[in-house]
Amino acid sequence: MGLGLGIDAGGTATRWRLADPSGQCMAQGAVAPLTGHLFSAAAEERARQIVLDMAQAVMKQGRPLGIIAGITGLTRDTPAEATMRALFAETFELAPDKVFVAEDMWIAYLSYFALGEGILVYSGTGSIGYYLSEDKDVIRVGGRGNLIDDGGSGFWIAREALKAVLRAEEESPGAGWTTILGTCLAKALGGTDWNIVRSFVYGGDRGKIGSLARAVGEAAQAGDGTALTILKDAGEELARLANALIKRLGPRPVALVGGSARLHPLLSDSFRKQLVAPVEFIATDLDAALTAARLAATLNKV
Repeated sequence: MGLGLGIDAGGTATRWRLADPSGQCMAQGAVAPLTGHLFSAAAEERARQIVLDMAQAVMKQGRPLGIIAGITGLTRDTPAEATMRALFAETFELAPDKVFVAEDMWIAYLSYFALGEGILVYSGTGSIGYYLSEDKDVIRVGGRGNLIDDGGSGFWIAREALKAVLRAEEESPGAGWTTILGTCLAKALGGTDWNIVRSFVYGGDRGKIGSLARAVGEAAQAGDGTALTILKDAGEELARLANALIKRLGPRPVALVGGSARLHPLLSDSFRKQLVAPVEFIATDLDAALTAARLAATLNKV
C-alpha cells in the first residue's frame, strides 16, 4: 500500500504525517521550523538540514510515494518553490512530479473547505486571512509578518503581554511581575531580570517569542484581567481579517484555526461577535499535515 507524506511547516515546528490512501496515520513526528524564506545560502543550508532530519525519521517508518508540503512563507511559482521541491525530491529520492509544495495556508484551507467555499483565518505564530478560489487563485489579507502587523497572532499576543508587564514595572516596580500574567511570563522566560528577558526576545526567533502566548493563555485561565483584555483584543484583530474578506467576497463560512486561537474561549467569542455578517462559524482544529498526507498517498495534487 502506498504511503504519502504530509508536511505542515509553521513558525513553531514542522509537523509531518505518514498516511495510507484512506487517510489513516501510520507515523508522525516533528522537526525544527521550516520556512520558505530562502533568501540566503545559509537559509537554504538550514532548510536542507531540517529536511534531512525529517527524512531520517520518516524513512524509519516507511518510504513515501508522494509528498505534499505546506510551508510558511513560501510563495508559489518562485525560485524558492522550485528549490524546496528539488530539495524534497532529492532527499527522499522521488521524481519532482511526486512532490507538491505550497504555502502552509494552501493545505490548511483544503483541510476545512472545498475550493472557493469559505474563509480561513489562522492564528499561530503569525496571522492571516485566506481564501482559495475554485480556480486556485489566492486572496490573502494580513500575513505580512510581525514587523508590520500579524495582529492577533501568538507573536502579537506575547508582545502585548510583555509590553504590559514591563510598563507596569517601570511605573511601579513589582506591579508587573507579581501579577498572575507576570508570574506566568516569568516562568516561561526563566526569570524577570532584563538580561534574561532581552536574551529570550532578541536571541531567539519569532516562533520562540510566539510560544510565550501560552503563558498569556494560562494567565487568562487564572482570571488575570490584563491577559483577558489582550486575548479579547486579539479576537478583534483576527475578526478584522475575516471582515476584510467578507467585504470583498461576500458572506461565506468562516473558520478560525491555529494554536493561538485556542488559548482561551474569550478570543473566539470576541472574534465571532465582531464578524460583520451572520455566517457559519467553524472553530474546530483539523490536522493539516494529515490532510496533506492523505492527498499525497493518493497522488491527488491540489
